[in-house]
Amino acid sequence: MASKLNYITIDLILLTTLCMCSCTKYNYVDGGTANGIHNCSMWEYFESHLTDWDSTMIMIEHAGLKPIFEGKGGYDQISFFGVTSLSIVHFILDHNQELDDLKDYYGEEVDESEYWHRVTDIPAETCARILKDLIITKRLMLEEVPEGYRTQEGLTNEESGGMVVPTLGRSLFIWTYWEDYGGVEKAGAHQLWIAKQGNGNTDWRVASTNIQTNNGVVHALGYDLQLINF
Repeated sequence: MASKLNYITIDLILLTTLCMCSCTKYNYVDGGTANGIHNCSMWEYFESHLTDWDSTMIMIEHAGLKPIFEGKGGYDQISFFGVTSLSIVHFILDHNQELDDLKDYYGEEVDESEYWHRVTDIPAETCARILKDLIITKRLMLEEVPEGYRTQEGLTNEESGGMVVPTLGRSLFIWTYWEDYGGVEKAGAHQLWIAKQGNGNTDWRVASTNIQTNNGVVHALGYDLQLINF
């Protein structure tokens, strides 16, 4: 019963977030200004755009990483592939669904304390691992990332072009791709993609790029990001 009530509560949060985001294009994260330049710290930018970043801020504080986003953590500039609040809510729901599946389909005992009801129920080390895998310790703009691709043959991934960037956690392979438009080659959207290095990892498209702050750049990941598979 507790897990069912938990789902109702989080579903209400999810519905509210979806309604608040409904004025933007699907999977598009609103950067806040037309030119994407914010004369403030990255943390202050998050504070001024709570619709997308309120749960992200809680996760950052829970992981003990807030100084990095304030420009006080020993890094003058960072680039953050930002995981939005909606993705964090989905992460909580996915975790709880896995526990329900263990009980309902495999007959395993699951303690109620294993369920997550809020962001701070996620283990701090899990939050830190997720965030560190998404932080580059330098300023990196979309235009600096080469074109490339990543293809999968069976269980093997082939990476070409692009660039490998070290993070505070595991290295990422990142690349760009130009869409065609109106029959003109590379006249469409300039896409940015990321994936953890290694076989079997999913490719994720960045929804909004080049959100600039005084101490770094945010490249906001889409609402469809599945942290349970990242």
